[in-house]
Amino acid sequence: MREEIKLEDSVMDVVIKMSEGNPGAVTVLSQMLKGDDLLLLLHLDDMNIRGSQIWVGYKDHCHQDIELFKACIKSRDVEMVNTINNSGGVSPENRARRDRFS
Repeated sequence: MREEIKLEDSVMDVVIKMSEGNPGAVTVLSQMLKGDDLLLLLHLDDMNIRGSQIWVGYKDHCHQDIELFKACIKSRDVEMVNTINNSGGVSPENRARRDRFS
């Protein structure tokens, strides 16, 4: 079960929880925060995308283009979700999704 993000969490707490110890995810989340995109982190959380999944979405689907990654998050891109879910090693409860109910 993934650690819950709470209203009282600091930005650093959110990054730590979202990265799940993955250094690539920390790098991507830090880049996103430089653009003041905290809301996008919450979209990632709602899509159940954390840790290595963030890195896969950024590196494999978006070819390390942070603006494209942010656009894919905003549009809840089904192809990015599929890339993440097809990368292997994702347990059923941790699969990425377009929305909370998919």
